[in-house]
Amino acid sequence: MFGSTVLEVAIGMIVCFGSVALIASSIQEAAASIFRLRARTLLAGIAQLLNGHPLVLDIYNHALVNPRGDGRAKNLDELSLKVAPSYIKPLNFARALVDTLQRGQIAFANLRPVLESISDPQVRLCLCSMYDRAAGDVAAFEVQIAQWFDSGMERISGAYKRQAQFWAFVFALALTIAFNIDASYVLTKLWAMSAAGMLHLPVPPPGPNAHDALSMLDQLPIGWGHPPSRYLDVIYMIPGWLITASSSLFGAPFWFGLLGKVTNLRGTGEKPA
Repeated sequence: MFGSTVLEVAIGMIVCFGSVALIASSIQEAAASIFRLRARTLLAGIAQLLNGHPLVLDIYNHALVNPRGDGRAKNLDELSLKVAPSYIKPLNFARALVDTLQRGQIAFANLRPVLESISDPQVRLCLCSMYDRAAGDVAAFEVQIAQWFDSGMERISGAYKRQAQFWAFVFALALTIAFNIDASYVLTKLWAMSAAGMLHLPVPPPGPNAHDALSMLDQLPIGWGHPPSRYLDVIYMIPGWLITASSSLFGAPFWFGLLGKVTNLRGTGEKPA
């Protein structure tokens, strides 16, 4: 097809890894949506940011942060994760926090005693210092809180990505074992097929030969068509399974982006406009 065994095998491996990564990430995203993992992670992150202070509940009862909630939850356990947000704009969080502190009655100029009454020393010191730097400007105070919230959520986002990568790897490994996608065997088989010219076979046209097109799937070097006869053979497959599953950590966009670059290789340079 491309006149190069190395290029054809590379494209085959990229498609293999990209497909596994795409399926694994799709399953992970579906599980995250079903179990509301983003909303749970965000709630846990805000609780960590405020050191578990009751302000967390007040903020989640605020319409700016949780517009779909009824605002009447008496504790965190009563919060409905079905309507809890998966993302909060930093400025909305800041304004909700300021509104919670003012209680709709205290003027911003008289907010310092309220901040000093916060039981948690770390949160109290942080908010008091930002209040002093704002010098009576409520907008400046909200911007500082938004920046503080944003920096805290960056760490939470990193933790969520690591968790998502872990589960994507688990799903990819399960998929790899279920379909016996051994990277080393796939590489060896594709190389042999390319050298023998088998990758140059035309795809049968639709119609009477559609069954022949489906039968070509048997040539793919995956699956349990020939189960191993010895336990030692399974042990030899483990490194290949791990390589295939580990490819999911790069993500499907990486592999299909790489596929686009490889298939656009030209000996004459860039394609003219």
